[in-house]
Amino acid sequence: MKVLSYINQNLAGDVSLETMASIANYSPFHFQRIFSEAVSESPKQYVIRLRLERAAHFIKLFPALSISEIALGSGFSSDSIFSRAFKNYYGITAEMYRNLPSDQMNEINKKRNSQYPFDDATWITPITNIDENIEKVRIEQTPILSTIFPFTIACVQTTLSHKENIAFAFKTLFKWANPRGLVTTNTKYFGIWLDFPFITPYAKCRFLCGMGVSPEIKLSQGISSINFNKGLYLNYSLTGNIDITLNSLIALNHNYIDSIGYTISEMICYEQFEENPVEIPYEKTNRQLLIPVKIK
Repeated sequence: MKVLSYINQNLAGDVSLETMASIANYSPFHFQRIFSEAVSESPKQYVIRLRLERAAHFIKLFPALSISEIALGSGFSSDSIFSRAFKNYYGITAEMYRNLPSDQMNEINKKRNSQYPFDDATWITPITNIDENIEKVRIEQTPILSTIFPFTIACVQTTLSHKENIAFAFKTLFKWANPRGLVTTNTKYFGIWLDFPFITPYAKCRFLCGMGVSPEIKLSQGISSINFNKGLYLNYSLTGNIDITLNSLIALNHNYIDSIGYTISEMICYEQFEENPVEIPYEKTNRQLLIPVKIK
């Protein structure tokens, strides 16, 4: 968990085998074996996949960025290395990928992701065409723009491979937080989307279950932390399952944010829970989507 947290925060930096092994206090040989068994990918495969999926998201989400800027920002040392890796992974060049309509992009991603087991992912409705989702989802109420100041979130990482993963991760977090007196009536709870299943397979989508804590809190037992950065956020209220969350994100991104003169500023999305997520199932909790935005 320490290594996964480190990778999340340093994906474009030093994620060499030696660095990861030292964080886990193993030799590179033993760390590679243990990591591969736990994650079902070697450290190198895991990092390259995250970098390429990050690049693919940025290519579609930020059309003003050049391919070179995206390659560098995703951790590739040169355009040529990125170009070879991207074409080998997706079967087409990054420039071609940028110009694909959503249905063709989905076919490429579907073929690419078919190697991964989806476990109980039948609990999520596959997004087969983003354009169709845009047309059928309406913004139920006017989102609010607000500036939010920085704070620290203690979290447990999980994936969307099974419908109980989010609840289980929150229970793990509570087992750590309760004895330390961190669970109070004022505690804020968060879900943090690091990946989105438009590109990343459900079984590999990283989701952090977290709670606001003091920066001085000592972390342990597989608990990591992430900094909630100061910035402007679009705040949208909703209740419902993963499908409703994803469709709302699509609708907000394509139908609303651009129309008010803003654009998404980071490839991350927060959900703030209004109720205790251990006591109430995810699909029944009232939540606030917090989407980082900036003026176009």
